[in-house]
Order: sequence, then C-alpha cells, then structure tokens
Amino acid sequence: MKCPHCSVGVSLEFGKTVWAEKDVKETGMGYGLFYDHCPECAGLVVLFKRGYYKVEYTTRYENNYLEDITLEEIIYPKSVNRKVETEVPERYRKDFLEACAVLPISAKASAALSRRILQDILREHFKIKDSSLATEIEKFIALKDVPSYLSQAVDAIRNIGNFAAHPLKDTNTGEVVEVESGEAEWLLDVLESLFDFAFIQPNRLAERKKILNEKLKSLGKPTMKG
Repeated sequence: MKCPHCSVGVSLEFGKTVWAEKDVKETGMGYGLFYDHCPECAGLVVLFKRGYYKVEYTTRYENNYLEDITLEEIIYPKSVNRKVETEVPERYRKDFLEACAVLPISAKASAALSRRILQDILREHFKIKDSSLATEIEKFIALKDVPSYLSQAVDAIRNIGNFAAHPLKDTNTGEVVEVESGEAEWLLDVLESLFDFAFIQPNRLAERKKILNEKLKSLGKPTMKG
C-alpha cells in the first residue's frame, strides 16, 4: 500500500487487536484495529476491519482473528496524502483528489469515483467505448503500446473488484456498492500509473522535444520529426 502520510509505497506488517461482537453467537462477526508505522516517515497507520470472528486454540495460546473481511477502512490518518501532477486534466485531477479524501470515510464511495474516472479515461482519451467496463479494460490491455506493468495492473481491477459478484461495478461504474478488501486503494494506485502513462510522460516528452528543436533550429540544424 501507499503510506497515507508520505505517499511512498511500503509494506506494512499490521499488529492487531481483535474483539468479538456482543452477538457473535448469532452473527459470527467481530472487528479489530490493525496498526503499524510507516518505515519511511514513521507515521502511524490504523485500519478498522470487520469480518467473521474466529478463535484458534493451541496448547500454548489462544489466537483470535478475522476472516472474510466485509469492511476495511483507514481510520488514521483521516486524509490520504496523494499528489496529482499538473499535466493531468482538471476533470480527472479533481475527482481523483475527492476519491482520496473520502477513502478513510467510505471505501465504497472512493472506489465508485475511481471506477468512473477509469472508464472516462478509457472512453475519452483512448477512444475505447463498450457496453461494460470489463470489455473496455480488455480492449485497453490489448493496445500495443501499453506497458506490461500497466496492462496487468488495470486487468487486475476486474479480479480484485470481483466483478462477477458485483455486476454493477461493470455496467454502472459510478454506483456505490460493496468493495473487496484493498480494492479502493488499488484503484487509486492504478489511476496514478494511468495518469503517468496517458498524460504526464507524453506531455513532458513533448516539452523536451520542443526545447531540443529550438536548440537545433538556433544551430541551423534540422529539427526532430514526430
């Protein structure tokens, strides 16, 4: 995950404190706080999770844990610190920052915004339009110039989001529906990579070409084509 304090990609090993709900015998549910410090900035990150409460007994200790997580949210820090470069069009930058802002409050709302941004970019920038997001993703990853790391990341959205179980994610991308554990964060990560590929690097390359052509022209040499 990306640290919500410093935005550096890190691997956190969350310690845990898990409790059973009062009506665990009827519902089977429990909840817990999971926490760790970012190895880069030392910032504290706290997750709240709800799922099915389990107890594992051994000869030496009792281990309680959650499985089949139904809810996972960052409760500290309350805001997610992600930057968006100026090369990204305002329409996407605004919605992306909103998806970041609501993530600690509602992963479902954040994911809905991110899915809508993804589909908008595929349709408007890459001119891929179909009846479902899954099909549009398929056509995107088939493009020849898409790097493998990005095609694999975008393709994983369908599996991580469990489109088969939540068809509205596929046919009505802006719908607020249940999300899988880590899905909302993954969507934000993928969008950052897509922004870089679609907008940031092409714009910076065009600017470098412009500067180089000006130098070549001043030296009386032919400019770069394309």
